[in-house]
Amino acid sequence: MFPSSPIETEIVLVGGGHAHVEVVRRFGMQPEPGVRLTLISAPVDTPYSGMLPGYLAGHYGFDDCTVDLRRLCRFANARLIVDRAAGIDRRARQVLLAGRPPAPYDLLSIDIGSVPETGGIAGAEHAIPLKPVPEFLHRWSAVEALAEQRDGAVRVVVVGAGVGGVEATMALHRRIRKGLELSGNKEKRRPEAPRFTILSLTPEIMQGHAAGVRRRVLAGLHRKGIAVETGETATAIEPGRVVCASSRAFEFDAAILVTQGGAAPWVRETGLDTDERGFLKIGATLQSVSDPRIFAAGDCAAFDGAPLPKSGVYAVRQGPVLADNLRRAVRGEPLQPFRPQRRVLALISLGGKRAVASKGIFAAEGGWVWRWKDRIDRRWMARYGADLPDMTKPPAPARVGGHAEAMRCGGCGAKVPQAILNEVLNRLRADPATAVALALDSPDDAAALAVPAGAPLYQTVDQFRAFIDDPYLFGRIAANHCMGDIHAMGGAPLSALVAVTLPFAAPQIVERDLELFLRGVLRGLGDAGAVLIGGHTAEGAEMAAGLTVNGTVRAGEPWRKGGAVPGDRLILSKSLGTGVVLAAEMARAAKGRDVEAALKGMLAGNGAAVGILRQHGATACTDVTGFGLGGHLLEMLEASGCSAVLDRAALPLLPGAGGLLAAGHASTLHPANRAALAAACDGAAPEILADPQTAGGLLAALPPDGADACVAGLREAGYSDATVIGEVTEGLPDPNRLRFTEPTRRS
Repeated sequence: MFPSSPIETEIVLVGGGHAHVEVVRRFGMQPEPGVRLTLISAPVDTPYSGMLPGYLAGHYGFDDCTVDLRRLCRFANARLIVDRAAGIDRRARQVLLAGRPPAPYDLLSIDIGSVPETGGIAGAEHAIPLKPVPEFLHRWSAVEALAEQRDGAVRVVVVGAGVGGVEATMALHRRIRKGLELSGNKEKRRPEAPRFTILSLTPEIMQGHAAGVRRRVLAGLHRKGIAVETGETATAIEPGRVVCASSRAFEFDAAILVTQGGAAPWVRETGLDTDERGFLKIGATLQSVSDPRIFAAGDCAAFDGAPLPKSGVYAVRQGPVLADNLRRAVRGEPLQPFRPQRRVLALISLGGKRAVASKGIFAAEGGWVWRWKDRIDRRWMARYGADLPDMTKPPAPARVGGHAEAMRCGGCGAKVPQAILNEVLNRLRADPATAVALALDSPDDAAALAVPAGAPLYQTVDQFRAFIDDPYLFGRIAANHCMGDIHAMGGAPLSALVAVTLPFAAPQIVERDLELFLRGVLRGLGDAGAVLIGGHTAEGAEMAAGLTVNGTVRAGEPWRKGGAVPGDRLILSKSLGTGVVLAAEMARAAKGRDVEAALKGMLAGNGAAVGILRQHGATACTDVTGFGLGGHLLEMLEASGCSAVLDRAALPLLPGAGGLLAAGHASTLHPANRAALAAACDGAAPEILADPQTAGGLLAALPPDGADACVAGLREAGYSDATVIGEVTEGLPDPNRLRFTEPTRRS
């Protein structure tokens, strides 16, 4: 996932919309030399709008109709930042993000769709917006539970009678009916039909479609017993009823908002030209009319002087043109216009496996239309998953500064230039968010450390290659990982030295990457109360980093690996599986949401766990890293002269880790860890014990009377997967050092 040629241009894509996934795919199929592509998206799984009604109706599973952005970015060697855009600093050429430092760009494209708009409806918080879909389904589950409790007798009012509202209504009607059928009925009563009502502020539903299309859709609604109230403008939503401008009120158990989408509020604040509704104005080449470095596509964009309907069809068709124009902009070539179709084909789902086709005055209906739609939708989805080739060809060597890239120096000639380093450090010193963890006020050749009075100073070092190409997250995780040995001693980190190798790139790119990496390191150190006192930079083929960390034990005796005694309970503070998840991610076999769960675990520091473990009387401790839980536990047992029994069922696993191990995925260190483990185990050890961990949790031995309270304290502090995994026993000779309880078999 790292560039094979020096980086010269940053293209940043904000939003995982239909146009942007095509841009990523095309850049993966044909990489552009010297270009790094970064995609910013809050959800790592982006839904395909064409399959949303089928998903709501239960025809598709979640993975059937969502594009896994992490897998797609891995294929394209593109960087993925999982966060929400909050603005643009056009002068600094940075995208402002909600939860991390800004993302710099040379070219920027925006494809964020629209946001739910209440249209001035008072009390809209009493309704459930259809988007974002995961949040909607979470709230909708309560409606389904109520329907089951009442044998289907629920009242649902849908505000909005466009295609989206009509399709969602019929899909949710079917979802409730299907759920009642699957749940069964203990008293064998026939369930009642749920009562759905659609409120349309216009005299007809689905304005813009031909009369024959509307007639067929209305007939489908009437067959299901769904009421349609036209000319009713919702003005207020109160608990249990929707009040309209006509003074009519419609009672409900659930109200759903499928109103016209609006523009993201931050777009207006960028200073870019927008239309009267706040959508970004673009010209024929998909560029902003006010900034040629910024492009836009999909529902968030508005063609200047020629508005288009808000439809995913146009976003899909804009993708190839947008990808081509971004390449042309990098090369300095003339851009090509996007020419939208005058009429587009719409295939409208009727809840079941039946649909209506609409194009101009043409209308058709039937099961064959749904099968046609299903084939089209599945073919589109396959482009971003099943049909991606196994590998991407490396790009040709880049030209930096107009000249072919020369061979890069090694030795001290590989250092990052002093001017770049000084610029970055000056910005970090001036930023209150990072200055507190940066102790580099003098240019001396070495840092002086004050040794704590009456206490030894502990020192440790660790380093590794980057497993993600996000410098900020890598910096945070590297800091957490390298402080683990100090935390395992029951200590607190005080200071650190950092050494980082950055990928070959143009000077401005190196400067950006260095700053983001150091911001990540300083965030990790700062959260633990430590400071950065120096370091070293270099350029190389790929990113790598290491930290030398100093710390002390402020209270009590330092923990050793050899302090466990028989009867102690073994507590693990974090789930296992980072090794196999990251290995599978490199092979594009891990789900993006599972990778995000692994990254979230690695971003959690161990500092808070130290105080909780000490409070409850921990007798021995180690951190779980490269040798896996099995290897580090054996070190503890050997040092303590003890053995242990582990509960196989209690071992906490990251989402997806167990399935990936069973499918044959494993880190490169896994076989060596497994071989070492086999020599000391009585029986076959679970594979997860050999999985090497990055920024793993703490493994501690505690007296049995404090174990449960300790686990409760860890979970309350945010270590939600902390658990007792076994018990220390009397020492036994190898290969009996480690034994396992077997799951209870049911007869």
